[in-house]
Amino acid sequence: MRETREAVASLLCTVAVLLAVGCAASDTPQAGLQTGADNPAIDDLFAAWDEPGSPGCALAVARDGEFVYSRGYGYANLDYDIPITPQTVFDVASVTKQFVAAVANMLAQGGTVSLDDDVRRWLPELPEYESPVTLRHLIFHTGGLRDYLNLFPLAGAGDYYSVSREQLLAMMSRQRAPVFAPGERYAYSNTGYMLLAHALERAAGKSIGELARERIFEPLGMEGSRMYENREEIIPRRATGYHRDDGDGRLRIVHNYNFEIAGDGQLYTTVEDLLRWDDYLHGAEKPAIHESMLTQGRLNDGDPIGYAHGITPGEYRGLRTVGHSGHSWGFLTELRRYVQPGLSIAVACNAEYGDPGELARQVADHYLADQLGPAEGDEEDEQDEDDKEEGAEQPDAPSLSSTELAEFAGSFFSTELDATYRFAVEDAGLTVRVEQQPALAVAPVAEDEFRVEFESRGWAASPARLEFERNSAGAVTGFSLSSGSERGLVFEKQPGLEIR
Repeated sequence: MRETREAVASLLCTVAVLLAVGCAASDTPQAGLQTGADNPAIDDLFAAWDEPGSPGCALAVARDGEFVYSRGYGYANLDYDIPITPQTVFDVASVTKQFVAAVANMLAQGGTVSLDDDVRRWLPELPEYESPVTLRHLIFHTGGLRDYLNLFPLAGAGDYYSVSREQLLAMMSRQRAPVFAPGERYAYSNTGYMLLAHALERAAGKSIGELARERIFEPLGMEGSRMYENREEIIPRRATGYHRDDGDGRLRIVHNYNFEIAGDGQLYTTVEDLLRWDDYLHGAEKPAIHESMLTQGRLNDGDPIGYAHGITPGEYRGLRTVGHSGHSWGFLTELRRYVQPGLSIAVACNAEYGDPGELARQVADHYLADQLGPAEGDEEDEQDEDDKEEGAEQPDAPSLSSTELAEFAGSFFSTELDATYRFAVEDAGLTVRVEQQPALAVAPVAEDEFRVEFESRGWAASPARLEFERNSAGAVTGFSLSSGSERGLVFEKQPGLEIR
């Protein structure tokens, strides 16, 4: 019996070798193949990732559309010690947005849609606001719509809650008003690109995955690319995402398999495919959509927003750049092109604690050493208004007795979230239970104001501030919730026995 097993193992090894030779002879890059002569200087930049038992990163570098270097570092899957290669497939998160914007431009040039269409032309389920939200507003993040990545956890969605197109539309149809008038401000919105993708699907009669495959992936030979639209689909060479636990520092798997609608993210692709796309859009033979894709948005008052069609123009050490980054469950990605030298860099990592943007800059420092200006000093990170508010000096928090806390006990319902918050006094403190989620501590911060920390890994919910309201008799009647950029979500107290 032992001899039989050894013979079978020997045969399998022989077949594997023959298959590998056959794959190498194919025109299509196969897993494990790399480009460029060894470059120790580049490999040193990724040395911290190229360790046993570590997730890692894939790198691809191209100049004028020709690959000059591609390598994989670390492991795509730690369960089976599968190494990362340039053909490993990553969830590239928000890098997806430029592909959805490209489909929008292609359909607009073909007359299927206009970028100035009211989104309600294609998604009539959405509310009719005072000023229409257009497809162009969605592309430029100027529509003023609340971000679903904040709304769903505030409604009680757990880390691995599965969101469908129908659920997303239902959530957005309940929003009474935008955060700001369309075109008045720029505020990065994942909701915008989700709705954009769905509007394009309605207009074209095909899913965004089908549209991207027919118009981009197949024509460009992006054989490792697809929009993630089916959680049961097998994706060859897919990497697993990881994060490091804040408590014990151990690595944990981050599952994203139940998140299967594309728009703001959910493009699964390789670093080499990203550069095939980059060369198509920015290379020598410009496509018809090139100019519109690089056109930056403007607010109603004419001020530029510094964001194009899913692409961020920028500058690094005197060189003009275009690109975008991505951050999803267990994945980080950077796609950046240095326009004048024609150098493009893609870095994708399957660990949330990486910094592919910094790695890409260091790679650029190596290849463009003789063309870059002097290195700039560390720039102070810009704070948005929400950060400033959180960091501002706060008055001393009031100390409330159990009797005083009991005034806030009870059930409160939000039509916009379609969710009930149940407050109770427990162990001389106030807690809240959001739908079926575990109870959370609610801390007083000012008179009739409280703060609650949402425990969510997969979502973007920020700490929430609750501002309670009272009637003329002094009884609590409801509260307003603000979390991050989402302001003024209204909750009304429901009749019934108070929870104490």
